[in-house]
Amino acid sequence: MELAKSKNCFFLKDLFLPSVTAGFTTQSIEGNLPQDIEKIPVLKKSGLRLSYLKQIHSAKIHFVKDEGMLQGDGLLTRKDNLALIVRTADCLPLFFSSEEKNTIGIIHMGWRGAQQGILDNLDFDLSLFKVAAGVGLRQCCYGVGDEFLKYPNFKNFIERRDNQLYFNPINFAKNTLIKRGLKEDNFFDANICSFCSNDFFSFRRNKTTLRTLSFIVKQ
Repeated sequence: MELAKSKNCFFLKDLFLPSVTAGFTTQSIEGNLPQDIEKIPVLKKSGLRLSYLKQIHSAKIHFVKDEGMLQGDGLLTRKDNLALIVRTADCLPLFFSSEEKNTIGIIHMGWRGAQQGILDNLDFDLSLFKVAAGVGLRQCCYGVGDEFLKYPNFKNFIERRDNQLYFNPINFAKNTLIKRGLKEDNFFDANICSFCSNDFFSFRRNKTTLRTLSFIVKQ
């Protein structure tokens, strides 16, 4: 997988089918929905519909057939020309695509959704999918409190450095999905930490109310 930069977005390149477009915005777009979609040329095409979320840091995933806003933290579809979008400023967006299942998806994975089991709610044969992690906190900057040690599904993904605990959301997502059937070689990482990179919004860095938009659509 490579990242291709345009004026205000990065795109995942050489990963999914040519008919699937996936990417995420930079700080040149404030991340307000639905109005900021007009600033992303690839999502302005005639006939394209939009499905996005009122995100609630949950384990709820929707399988959608039409446009509109739903409450939850994951979207999946088999429909063409239906763009799926999540907003993040440190949480991890995960992109999903399967040629065999004719299905794409996107998940907003915050620690609460991860702890509640959002990745366990994917009712698919994940061996047929490719998954990519977008922009979000990495272990370098994901400091957490001792309460994280109380969550059994997190215990193998926490390390202590200089008397501070750090959570590794990438390894957590990868290992959880592999246990659900994903092939190890089909997990990809954009390797961009939202806190480290000034190209993207980070709530931990400056309490911003602005958000990175991550999107996927097949046409």
